[in-house]
Amino acid sequence: MKQQIEITGMTCGGCVKNVKDTLEQIEGVQTVEVSLNPPQAVIEANESISSAQLIQALAKAGGYSITGAKGDDMQKKSGGSCCS
Repeated sequence: MKQQIEITGMTCGGCVKNVKDTLEQIEGVQTVEVSLNPPQAVIEANESISSAQLIQALAKAGGYSITGAKGDDMQKKSGGSCCS
């Protein structure tokens, strides 16, 4: 399953790398593409990946938040970035 999620809290290339590395470590994630402009990630994963798993991993990685998703119901969370 491929998902596109909008991420807030990324401000630099270090944030992009941090988000990419974090998402790649989630069991079931196959591929990840992260961009700063627009601030988003495209994730290809097994059906078993939940929104809660993505939200929790990103929050722990640097307080990043998910503002929306195409084809999913991810909730908005407040957060920061690796540069704050």
